Amino acid sequence: MKPNYYYDGENYSHEELKKIFEHDLKRDKENLDERIEETLKLVEGKIILDVGCAGGGLSKMLAELGFTVHAIDILKESIDVAKEFANSPKITYETRDVLKEPFPDESFDGVVFLETIEHVENPALFLREFHRILKTNGHLIVSTPNATSIKNLLYALSYRKKKKQKQLIKEISEETLGTGTHIEHIYNWDFQTLVRLLDRSGFDVVEHSFARSGPIIIPIFGKRVQIIKGNSKIFDKWGPLKTTLIMKARKRKSH
Repeated sequence: MKPNYYYDGENYSHEELKKIFEHDLKRDKENLDERIEETLKLVEGKIILDVGCAGGGLSKMLAELGFTVHAIDILKESIDVAKEFANSPKITYETRDVLKEPFPDESFDGVVFLETIEHVENPALFLREFHRILKTNGHLIVSTPNATSIKNLLYALSYRKKKKQKQLIKEISEETLGTGTHIEHIYNWDFQTLVRLLDRSGFDVVEHSFARSGPIIIPIFGKRVQIIKGNSKIFDKWGPLKTTLIMKARKRKSH
């Protein structure tokens, strides 16, 4: 009998999760998420560390491009999912906290840290650790929700009233921990703040981009209505209004 899985904050049977991964694979082949598309353009070298790999989707794509990938996540449930649904001979999956179980110096050509820096309590420690384990001239790619996006502005307007603010305080105090989802975001990064942290951690930002205009969903007459699709081009000329911030930073020699 196939086991059940905990993934993205929900419990699934093997067949349910298999269908989700098959659907996502088909979607990505037809219309790859702009966040992933922009990230894949930036990866270089041979040996890549994927930190916060979740279900292994990005790791699998990197492996298919020829990279050797070491993929880690602190949630065993995520690693179980990745091993079952996103495995490859070129990927090593491991439940591991990179700060508590450090890698040797200069182990990797690149580190990808996608949609994770907003979750960790001590982001500067992570970036300094990445600096240590990257080879000379190695690179780090970070993506995170963009604090200055239209989506965040609209969300802020949704709790403009004191009653809603008090409701949010109560809801946050009751949130389930260990889900790996957006309810565990504890930082909100804008462009200059992330550049500053990378600089202070020994990195030079060499490339950056903004991705995804949406999806943006708002309540209209009691219904949730999507007004902008995820890969809409509406903000292509207004990058800082897009939902995701992506940066590639090079390890500085002297730090």
